[in-house]
Amino acid sequence: MSIIRWIKGKEELALPSLFEKFKALLEYNNQALELMADMGEKLSGDYLFDRHYIESIVDELGELVYKVVHNLNRITQQKYPELFDIAEKAKAGLQAELNSRFTIPQGEIVYPLASVNRDWADYVGEKMATLGEIRNRLGFPVPEGFVISTYAYKRFVEYNGLDRWIEPFTRGELDSDGQDWEEKSKELVGQILQGKIPPEVQRAIQKSFSGVSGEASPDTGWALRSSALGEDGQSSYAGQYRTLLNLRPSQIFEGYKEVMASLFSPPVIAYRRGRKVEPREMAMAVGCTRMVLPRVSGVLYTADPAHLDIDRIIISSCFGLGKSVVEGEGDVDQFMVSKTFPYQVLTQKIGKKEKQYVLLEKGGIARQPVPPEWAEKASLDEPSIRQLVENSLRIEQYMKSFQDIEWAIDPEGRVIFLQARTLEKRWDLKAQKGTLATAARKYPVLLQGAGSVASRGVGAGTAFLVRSEEEAQNFPRGAILVLKRTSTRMSKLVPLASAVVTDIGVVTGHMATICREFRVPAIVDTLQATQVLHNGMEVTVDAEENIIYQGIVRELLTAQLIEKIPYEETYEFKLLRRLLKRVSTLHLTDPQANEFTARHCTTYHDIIRFAHEMAVRKIAQGIQPRQLGPRASIKKLKLPIPLDLILVDIGGGIQEGLSSPSISIEQLSCVPLLVLLEGLTAPGVWQSRPVDLDLKGLVSSLTNPIVSADSPKINLAILSREYFNLSLRLGYHFNMIDAYMGDDRNSNYIYFRFFGGVTEIIRRTRRAKLLAEILEKSDFAVESKGDLVIGRIKKITRQNMEEKFRLLGRLIGFTRQLDVSLRTEGDVDFFVDQFFQAVEELKVPSA
Repeated sequence: MSIIRWIKGKEELALPSLFEKFKALLEYNNQALELMADMGEKLSGDYLFDRHYIESIVDELGELVYKVVHNLNRITQQKYPELFDIAEKAKAGLQAELNSRFTIPQGEIVYPLASVNRDWADYVGEKMATLGEIRNRLGFPVPEGFVISTYAYKRFVEYNGLDRWIEPFTRGELDSDGQDWEEKSKELVGQILQGKIPPEVQRAIQKSFSGVSGEASPDTGWALRSSALGEDGQSSYAGQYRTLLNLRPSQIFEGYKEVMASLFSPPVIAYRRGRKVEPREMAMAVGCTRMVLPRVSGVLYTADPAHLDIDRIIISSCFGLGKSVVEGEGDVDQFMVSKTFPYQVLTQKIGKKEKQYVLLEKGGIARQPVPPEWAEKASLDEPSIRQLVENSLRIEQYMKSFQDIEWAIDPEGRVIFLQARTLEKRWDLKAQKGTLATAARKYPVLLQGAGSVASRGVGAGTAFLVRSEEEAQNFPRGAILVLKRTSTRMSKLVPLASAVVTDIGVVTGHMATICREFRVPAIVDTLQATQVLHNGMEVTVDAEENIIYQGIVRELLTAQLIEKIPYEETYEFKLLRRLLKRVSTLHLTDPQANEFTARHCTTYHDIIRFAHEMAVRKIAQGIQPRQLGPRASIKKLKLPIPLDLILVDIGGGIQEGLSSPSISIEQLSCVPLLVLLEGLTAPGVWQSRPVDLDLKGLVSSLTNPIVSADSPKINLAILSREYFNLSLRLGYHFNMIDAYMGDDRNSNYIYFRFFGGVTEIIRRTRRAKLLAEILEKSDFAVESKGDLVIGRIKKITRQNMEEKFRLLGRLIGFTRQLDVSLRTEGDVDFFVDQFFQAVEELKVPSA
């Protein structure tokens, strides 16, 4: 940015220009959100897209974000120039993704499992990313541990100069030039086993041992599990890579090299060639977890992989480690269980379990005899089966595919999940998918066609209404999140929810974007969800057909699991998913948080969220007379109530051709202000009779100073046809409303601020509490402190906006002198009820 351009940007804009920049910022913000929504929708699998689409939408997004930042800085006199650099850095990151088919991302050498989820698959591999998801988002027990990252693998390769050995495999050269790939594979494995681990990788691994559940004992057993890129994805690589059990810490480094070397072992190369797997994305992360001392272990399939039986679960189990089940060594127990609660055992076959794998004290495992009295005893009882099935079904529902799950039960009876991946099937149920969807019609329909689908999918669980931060603390994992309105503050609950349903919201809103990011089904703007869905009610949210059923509709949940979506493993899908993570992830969710600053913006979503909030705050601060400019028309408004109001028209707010210095309401063209005045001047709203003061209130009124030097000395409204900024001084308290109302709901918003009063602080605080309760019950997001109240609402329809303006008009009149009457805490609830009763009476036309 040139110095001349920067100095020009520091100039204070005349009011019409200021408002034009503000409207442009809103428009660019909305366009950017719509593009993000389109990118998220493409990942649903219902649309085809190619690289050209990805490149075009990334370019368009970059231009829009730049325009948002530019307009914010013009509005605020270049208060946030650092946003240009932040946007440029975000753009460079996106371009780097586009310029390469895949590069191992630079990150940490080691990641604690407690910080991992599926978003980190490029860093920790799909297997450990999924295990982290089960732990951190579903809340199920998994072994404690950490992951040695793909970046650590990259450092190992660079440190030992192995690139020239690996390149023939990653480029696919050995598939076409007739070389002996098996011999080359063995040579590469040998090079890895002889390699040296970089010192920084060694230090990071050693440091991680003591960070797992406190100080690790030297005798602690550890498991090393492969987590290669693509493993447990479209190709399972089941049994192909190395898994090492019950290692001592002193054995970890050699074991780590063994697992890395298995990435290029002859059986793996043969498997990859047979499955025609893309060879370029090759890297090995390694999960390092503490051994579980299992009483029972096994494998669970959430469907029969060999038959058309998707309503039953298959469990294979044995005493000790699950190696007997996985390797097929010896007889094990087998159970077939219904997927319908209470998960009845339909059939069981109890094997004669003569041997079991156990942990040895000095490391390693051994196959030893099972105590004779256990040999023909069932390894699982019904309570354990029920817990195992219930949690596995939750994983299936969350992952949106049938699951192949490895598990163990510890001596305390806890089910611990060791691995989960998509179940490989040998049947095609596409034809049955329609039959399952049809079967759902027998369930009662609670809502149909209400609102808009913001994130596709099907979710089921217990409805849980969240109306406050306190209730948010108690939100149970797997429940249906029911909200009055979409809220970025409540977005932290999205990963915990099976589905999200709201009364108010838009598909381009911040929370809708987050729902798509986490692939949580969402229906917004139903207008009635909080009245229809009650706490504790079991419901199924079909965000494919926009229907909410009463009860858990197992048929619909099964229908979405029938086929693992193959496009998820395509290059274009993976690229778009990586780009969207850089674009739409939202870190700035709470405008009142200390972290809500420009320097904490990292993604495009952060930038436009911050810019929108700062622009509204700037406009809401009020206008200086020097900003009016020659185009502004100033008039006095004649009202049927004793309220002097000066109007400043910046374009289209007042009828043209009026020469008189005073105008009537009928000559106003500003629609939102007209509606607010309609509420303020309605019969019975403005009370002119004096209010009795008790002694305490009288003394306070005589000594109370003017609240703020910034308070308006006159009642002023700056307006256009769709916008107004209203500053009212009524006695010793002050109202400010900044609002925009048009046909595009994405641009609609109201910012309401109230502070001050005539009595002592306790009564002023009671009035603030009353205002906050009324605003919250009227769908506003509210912040209050002392006698200050701020209410916000945005992205609602024009019709709903008009309702809110009428309500605010009545609220201004109703609370004008009310602090005098709030002598006890009980008076707050009384007058809240009085207000809503009066609102209802005003809705009924007189006979």
